[in-house]
Amino acid sequence: MKNVLITWCLLFSFSLYSQDLMVIHRQIAVADVSVDSWSAPLNDNMSFYEKTFEDFTKQEFGTKSRDNGKNEELLEKVSIPQVTDKRGDLRLTFFTEGSQTKMGISLMLGYDVWINPEDYSEEMERLRHFSRDYLRYHYTEYYNDIIENDLKLISSNKKSIEKSEKSISNMRAQISRNEKKLNNETNSSRSGGLERKNQQNTADIERLESEIPELQGKIDSLDEHIQQMKDQLKYVEEQYFTE
Repeated sequence: MKNVLITWCLLFSFSLYSQDLMVIHRQIAVADVSVDSWSAPLNDNMSFYEKTFEDFTKQEFGTKSRDNGKNEELLEKVSIPQVTDKRGDLRLTFFTEGSQTKMGISLMLGYDVWINPEDYSEEMERLRHFSRDYLRYHYTEYYNDIIENDLKLISSNKKSIEKSEKSISNMRAQISRNEKKLNNETNSSRSGGLERKNQQNTADIERLESEIPELQGKIDSLDEHIQQMKDQLKYVEEQYFTE
């Protein structure tokens, strides 16, 4: 997904199991009216939520939502049989509460008609389950994306180690050849050149040898981070079956 996100995750530890599928009932402003929604704080930037919601709605309905330019993802006149037998406008709305950005999922059946706990109590509860289905999808994509990028970084670091080890081997072989030449070399100028080359190779070997443990440390940290993300994924799956 994003190098900034991976860097953040590596530099700053966060408590495990911080994400779950809990949603809170609250009213939010949608299309100039206050509607009931199921809300949750963002764990990433809006653009990633927009992507996962578009992918989720494409998966569920065959048509993906669109960004309507009002801090919303909108899917118009959609049928959601697991919520209601009526068609409506499904919205993922972003809003700010204090210093925190949140999202709310609502289903509007008309300009002044929407799923709410008073008139549509059963539908409202089913919309809660639908919202949790989306969050499960989002968090799964979120953590899998981090794992995928971690694996790419591991591969890159392993290639760097392999390249360094190959360079070290080649330079040691060159030093050995130069030392044999020095034993028979009578020209002081050529001898000086061979000695300077060996000194440079020796310095480069020391530098590369000092870098390899650092690269291996990064690999070990990434392996640990991947396991943490897998634990998060497992936790999300467990939360999905928890009311």
